Amino acid sequence: MLSEETMGYFRLSGARSLLSVFASTGIPGDAGEWQSRLHPVLRGLVYAQKGGGRTLYEVAAQLRQAADLFDADPSGGGGREELRNLPRAVPAECTSTTLRAIASHVEQWYSGSREEYYRPPLTAEELLLRFPRFRQYLTIYFGQDGLAVSDGMQGASVEEGIRMLIEEVHPACVWELPGLAAEAYEALALFQNHEVSLDRFFSMELGGGSGSADFVEFLPMLAQACIGHLAEAHPPVWDKR
Repeated sequence: MLSEETMGYFRLSGARSLLSVFASTGIPGDAGEWQSRLHPVLRGLVYAQKGGGRTLYEVAAQLRQAADLFDADPSGGGGREELRNLPRAVPAECTSTTLRAIASHVEQWYSGSREEYYRPPLTAEELLLRFPRFRQYLTIYFGQDGLAVSDGMQGASVEEGIRMLIEEVHPACVWELPGLAAEAYEALALFQNHEVSLDRFFSMELGGGSGSADFVEFLPMLAQACIGHLAEAHPPVWDKR
């Protein structure tokens, strides 16, 4: 069973994800600066929200919870598990005030004009939010230290690596594989079958891999293997009440 401290850490995962762009610098004191840097991440969170992810209101609530924790801890939250890896403001004594300001900004952010919403270019931080399953499976199975290229699988074909992934996901396939196949096709559409861009993002930014195949070959192969396994082992039956 997870400890209360560990559960508290994960209760703030939305706030931690939003503020990850400040992990190495701290949250700047200038509101205009942090608003600008948060814009693409907020856009990514809205995209994830449309797919069933947490809402901006949930993230705002987590930011306020974190602010309360900072207020309650004289040391500035430094010893609390819930606040581990959560960036502080610069200066640190402004953290709770800054977090509440960001929470208010997050709640009102999506009410702006469409031009303001779409104008800034995509960023790596935003794109990472589009591929939650790839962040897990491409790194674990096909990344530099992935199972499909180590632990006796060095000579395995790409097909064998994909088969191993599916076998280890089974029997949770209906909950994992449709989304994995969808992310594969979304990646091809978003990066327009451009191998250099696919490799630069999924290998360098995400830390994943595609075995011995190019991504333009690997991604359709992965998607079709997922669909094929579902058709063979998990017929589309649901409760028709």
